[in-house]
Amino acid sequence: MTHDNAEAYERERDIVLHDLAQLHEDQWAHPSLCPGWDVRDVAAHLLMPFELGVAGLFGRMFAARFNFDRLALRWARNDRRTPAELLRALAATSTEAFNVPGAGPLAPLCHLTIHAYDFRGPLNIDTPISPDAARPVLDDITGGKHAVPAALLAGLRLEAADAAWSFGQGRQVLGPAGALMSALSGRASAVEKLVGDGTGSLRSRLG
Repeated sequence: MTHDNAEAYERERDIVLHDLAQLHEDQWAHPSLCPGWDVRDVAAHLLMPFELGVAGLFGRMFAARFNFDRLALRWARNDRRTPAELLRALAATSTEAFNVPGAGPLAPLCHLTIHAYDFRGPLNIDTPISPDAARPVLDDITGGKHAVPAALLAGLRLEAADAAWSFGQGRQVLGPAGALMSALSGRASAVEKLVGDGTGSLRSRLG
């Protein structure tokens, strides 16, 4: 893990903590962009890569019939901590403690920023992701270790309005970096925050 990645993670983590700390009780129960997940589930899930060891992961994967989404939601729902307790635990996280087999150096930052929009989007929280954090994550999603299928991006020019970042050639898809990350990670509803003549194609490809 490089020093730059660790610093970027800590900066974004503290911004996420600030946003979560402002939420009212009913907002913690608000649906997130992940179908079936509320905001509290997302906050608990942010801790999973730091608290679930490899042995626990494989055991729970077996119990969840190797469906990672089912495993992740069970983990979040079984976490009985209060929002304040979740925030204290998240404040103590660091990139060195991110414990996911095969995860690359950007994984902690990708995990944090993508899931941050899962609660920011539905709650209309317009906190931008720092450009220095957004650009490497978007680069990773479009061509790095965790790249999405090329067919999803074909014929589109993606542009982050708040991070001086672009990818590809073709019909425009423009919007906040967080919304782009979210849409490219499979959240079709995030396309509503994007503009341009390529948004229809992106929406249909996401199904």
